[in-house]
Amino acid sequence: MERRASTLFEEEKKEEDNLDSSGSDIRNCNDEFGPHHGRFVVSPNVSCVVVSVSSDYLMSCLNDDDEGEEELCDHVYTIISTTSAVNNGEKVKVLEYNSYLAHQRYYDDLKHVDITYMDYGVIPHRPSTINANEQPALEGEEGSNEFDGGRVVIEQRKRLGKGGFCWDAAFVLGEHVIAYEGDWNVDTGRKGGASVLELGAGTGLCGIMVGKATKSQVTITDLPDLEELMGDNVRRNFGPSEDNDADDLSKEERSLITHLDGGKTKGTVTSRVLRWGVEEDYFLNNEDKQEEQTYDVIIGADIVASLYDPVALAQTLHALCGPTTKIYISSKSRLDKPHETFDAEMARLFDRVEKKVPPCSRLKNPNVFIIQAEGKRDVEC
Repeated sequence: MERRASTLFEEEKKEEDNLDSSGSDIRNCNDEFGPHHGRFVVSPNVSCVVVSVSSDYLMSCLNDDDEGEEELCDHVYTIISTTSAVNNGEKVKVLEYNSYLAHQRYYDDLKHVDITYMDYGVIPHRPSTINANEQPALEGEEGSNEFDGGRVVIEQRKRLGKGGFCWDAAFVLGEHVIAYEGDWNVDTGRKGGASVLELGAGTGLCGIMVGKATKSQVTITDLPDLEELMGDNVRRNFGPSEDNDADDLSKEERSLITHLDGGKTKGTVTSRVLRWGVEEDYFLNNEDKQEEQTYDVIIGADIVASLYDPVALAQTLHALCGPTTKIYISSKSRLDKPHETFDAEMARLFDRVEKKVPPCSRLKNPNVFIIQAEGKRDVEC
C-alpha cells in the first residue's frame, strides 16, 4: 500500500501534464482537504486519484470495478528541496506518521526507508497507569493534554545505512520513557530537569521525543559517521538553524523545521560522539579528563544487535551510571544470541534487570520490548 501511494505522488506532475491537455477535470483541493496538500485529478480511466491529502484515508486508484471501496494507507507527500545540502533540487518524500499509526498494518523494518522526512506530529505526554491486568495503559487523548510536548520532524539518510533510519523501537522507547517520566524525573536537583543520555541514537528520534515532551536535558550520541545527521535533526527541532536565511526556504521546507514555527519544547537536546568502550568519550572535557559524566537516565533503542558488541554496550552503561541511574533499552525479539550475551552481562553489573512487555506506546509492534535496569553494582568491568 505504501508503494502504491508513493507511486501516485511521484507521478503527480506527469499525470497533470497529460491530463491538462485532454480536458480532464483538475481542481485545487485546498478547499476540500485543507491547505498545502496538492490537487486531485479525475480522468476517464480512474474514478478518483487523490494526491497528498491530509487524511488517514486516501482514495487511491479506484477503478470502476472497485465499487468505491476506501483503502487505508500512509499519507506520503512530496516537496522540492531547494537548499538542503543532502537533497538540493530533488523531490523528497514526507510521511505523516500519525497516518501510519492509524492502521499499523505492517511492522517490517524496511517499511519507511524511502522516506526522507518523518513528521511525527505533536509528541503527547500521557502519564502511565496500571490497569487491573497489571498492563501499562495511556491516559487521555492525543492533543488533549496541556502538558503535551512539541512537534517532531526527523530526517532520514539512506546512505548512512541502519543508523540513518527511524526504527519502531526508537518511537516505542520514546513514548514509553515519556509515559514513565514520574519514575525518573523526580528530585534530581538539576535546574533543567533530569539528565538523559541516549546511546546509539542514529537519527536522534527517541532522545528528541523525550526532549520535546519532558523537562529534561538530553544528550544524544552515536559514532562519528552519524554526528552530522544527529546535529541536523537537533537543529531542525530545537534550533538554531544553520540556514543563513530562512526566507530562502520554500513554505513546505519551512514547515519541516519545527523551531521556526515557535514550536513548543519542554526540554533541551544536544548531540555528540560517544563510542562504546572508548573511555575518553565518557568525559565532559576530553582535554583535561577531570569530570566523567554520569546521568539520571540512559536510553537506547534497538542497540542490542549482531552489528555491535553487547558486552561493550553493557559495560558502557555501567561506566556512565550513577548509583540511582535508571536504564531503558528497547529492542526487537529477532536476535537471540546477542541478547543472551547482553542479558548475562547486565545481570552481573546491575541489581535489577527486567523485561517490560508490552511497552507503553501507541505503536503496537508485537516484537518490541523494553529492558529496564538500575542498581549499579561495584564490580570490575
